[in-house]
Amino acid sequence: MNSRNLSPSPALCAGVIVTRPPPGLGPTMAAVAARGLHPIAAPMLHVRLRALSIGAFRPDAIVLTSGQAVGSLTDPQLHDIPCYVVGGATARRARAAGFSHVTAASGTADDLTTLLQAVMPPASRLLLAVGQGYGHEMALALRGQGYRVLRRCVYAVRPAPCLPPDAVAALRAGQVAAVMFYSTRTAEAFIAALTPALAPLLAVVEAIAMSDGVAAVLGAGAHWHGLRVADRPDQDAMLACLPHGGA
Repeated sequence: MNSRNLSPSPALCAGVIVTRPPPGLGPTMAAVAARGLHPIAAPMLHVRLRALSIGAFRPDAIVLTSGQAVGSLTDPQLHDIPCYVVGGATARRARAAGFSHVTAASGTADDLTTLLQAVMPPASRLLLAVGQGYGHEMALALRGQGYRVLRRCVYAVRPAPCLPPDAVAALRAGQVAAVMFYSTRTAEAFIAALTPALAPLLAVVEAIAMSDGVAAVLGAGAHWHGLRVADRPDQDAMLACLPHGGA
């Protein structure tokens, strides 16, 4: 997937709205600021952790499709089990939480499935720790390859009902150059939270999407000045789509 700007234009100002929830929100805000831009926090999903219960199941590997799952995997007995994760950011969170054997895929669920098929023998026991509503297709695909998959929902997300006041004020003042979207769910929540008064203000704002799927939601839900898609599903590629500070 190549980086592309569907409606190129210079940035009108240096404000960048970041829609991802914690814990990724903080590092992204810092990375935006390091580029000389003004980050504006607007987490569009609220995450609630759930306790993990696996009974007598003893996994040969733990599989994480999102860093949000790491906060529920606090049992030290799990941390010596090989952990396969969707990408580099999730790998860093897993290592920081105490996992000692972490391997990252290239950034998508399909990449992670391919990695598992390459390194784990069929009939391996896999603990797939996901958010509520996630991971069904991956579990089915892996079971179809002969793996024994225990899927557990270890967190739930709900959309924010409205944009935070700081983001609303910046949009109204014409101080937003771009909005960053890391998932389809954050994009859907942002579009749903727009009021009739706010929606037209996006006509002078660029949307930065992590993937084609995210871009499809954004393009269908609002009229943007520009819509850019990162050439890889990671933060560095997202940041590369931003305007330069002081533009």
